Amino acid sequence: MERPGDRALWPFSYPFPLPAPRSGTMMRVEMTKTALIAMLVVAAALLAVAAARAATTDTITVTAVVTGGATLSVAPNGPPPTFNLTLNGSDQTTPYTLGVIVVDARGLASGGGWNLTITSTQFKDATTHTFPTTASTITGVTTGCGTNSTCTLPTNSISNTNLAVPAATVAPTAVKYLNAANATGLGTTNVNATVSVAVPANVFAGTYTSTVTVSIVSGP
Repeated sequence: MERPGDRALWPFSYPFPLPAPRSGTMMRVEMTKTALIAMLVVAAALLAVAAARAATTDTITVTAVVTGGATLSVAPNGPPPTFNLTLNGSDQTTPYTLGVIVVDARGLASGGGWNLTITSTQFKDATTHTFPTTASTITGVTTGCGTNSTCTLPTNSISNTNLAVPAATVAPTAVKYLNAANATGLGTTNVNATVSVAVPANVFAGTYTSTVTVSIVSGP
């Protein structure tokens, strides 16, 4: 006979139905994974290409054609020099600076160089009074690069620390007072010669002038 409460002790089971597989969802998951993997592969490839491009170097050859100019010239540097002297009963010497600008734009690596020559007329006043023809002597020459010019200073081989400046009524044959060896003196060079003038005590007072001629010649 069944007693109350005995039913609760009977064995029992509850069915738990499993849902049927959703084949469409699984396919979408697989496709998503495949697409993601493909995107990662493409991204990695793009990164590899970018890295290869970043590491690539190239060389470019630039050609510069430099043509030598025709200029070889000399010109005064500043106003004509003057000096003043007061007679005192003794022979006197007084200096002046003869400045010129030399331009060598030829750019010659061989067959270049140049030299400066000098000659002059005798110091003479408005009448016939003169200084001796031996009055002027170059006692030194200095050189320096001109404004806005990276020059090659001249390599000089002329003795010019006690060089007589030729003088006469008509300017005589010129003498060299500075030269530039081959491949030197390129660009613009300022040349300053110190000229010492000997004035004897017996000259007449007055204003004397001398015409100095400086020339440039190709070659040392």
